[in-house]
Amino acid sequence: METEKLAPLFEQTPLPIYIYQDDSFKYVNRCLAKMVGYSQEELLNMCVWDLVHPGDREIMQERARRRLQGGEEVTECEFRAFTRGGELRILHGYFSLTQFAGRPAVLGQLLDVTEQKKIMQALRAAEARYRDLFENINDVVYIHDPAGQLLELNPAITRIAGYLPAELIGKNIREVLAPGVKHLLRQYLDEVLGRGYSRGPMRIWTKQNEERFLEYNSVLFRGDRPFVRGIARDITGQVQARRELREYVSRLEHINRELARLNAELNEARKNLERQARLDLLTGVGNRLAFQEKILEEMNRAIRYETPLTLLIIDITNFKLINDTLGHLAGDEALTRTARQLQANCRNFDAVFRIGGDEFAVILPQTGEEEAFKVAERFRRRISGEAITGAGVKLPVRLSVGFAVLTPGSPPQTIDRLIKEADDRMYEEKRRQKLALV
Repeated sequence: METEKLAPLFEQTPLPIYIYQDDSFKYVNRCLAKMVGYSQEELLNMCVWDLVHPGDREIMQERARRRLQGGEEVTECEFRAFTRGGELRILHGYFSLTQFAGRPAVLGQLLDVTEQKKIMQALRAAEARYRDLFENINDVVYIHDPAGQLLELNPAITRIAGYLPAELIGKNIREVLAPGVKHLLRQYLDEVLGRGYSRGPMRIWTKQNEERFLEYNSVLFRGDRPFVRGIARDITGQVQARRELREYVSRLEHINRELARLNAELNEARKNLERQARLDLLTGVGNRLAFQEKILEEMNRAIRYETPLTLLIIDITNFKLINDTLGHLAGDEALTRTARQLQANCRNFDAVFRIGGDEFAVILPQTGEEEAFKVAERFRRRISGEAITGAGVKLPVRLSVGFAVLTPGSPPQTIDRLIKEADDRMYEEKRRQKLALV
């Protein structure tokens, strides 16, 4: 049976399969099309080598040529390819020679091994880091089997005990234990095999016949071939081992407490920075960033629970006059008093923000148009009692207030449109006030 007659069967396989001949695909199954992101029709109308990475293209072409000519048989290889979206993938191909339309062709099967390659690279990097640590750490790192036979030692054993690692690998731990503690080996092995770990002091005998003291920590790794891995620190120079151990633990506890304190300070500093990032430092109310976050939150809540929401945009009508007449400090005082009065005349769940030079915004959840009128009038009345004095001049503070209401059931409203509606009304009132003063 010719290969093309097997196409219906290839469509059922979960593996990417293709037939290659004359630099083009003669057949691709759905699984291959899905892997590279092209349709089957697109693949059949494009050059095979357009998918292959330029760095691998020449060698893959040569291998295909030799294969089709009956030369060197390359049954599998690995190469890089591009998907339709430009993503680089690593593919492992399996190839065999077949017949298509009466002529030699390559029947190929592909496996995407990109993720496996990434995992292997990560494993190799982790192994390299472990090996670097193993080779350069000052403490002795050891691995032994359940019977105590040493399987691996790092170079630190030479500095501590005088032995090269190769001199001890394959020997039993008993060989390096001090004569007075050799009988404790069985107790140690029973403990680490039974409990899964063991830690404590040990005495060893160096190559120069000197006794040294180590503090060890061993852990059992279970499996088909269980082994014990541990680390031992030389504590010979400690004149009073217990005291130094207590001091060591005390230092750790102190460091932990200090770290906890620093962590608390950092958390508090971070919170303060976050608050300051959303706070207008002059008036103490929220700034424009805080306003943008709050209006989005309240609009979503109003839409979800079908409750009204009012946005007030407020401007100090005669702010420029105050600034020009009494100076910028007086202008700052006007801003501060306005913010204070707005907050004092809001409910606990209302929110006040300074969003521009002399412009404020007030968000009133669960507030409709009728109540919005009352709130706006209350703001105007209360702020009218504020006056900025300087150089024998006393100027009242006047507000221009515009509002927009998000009403349940009304057409969808965006934040920008809500702000613009309130802003337009504010400017219209500001214009009327200025005309009234002319």
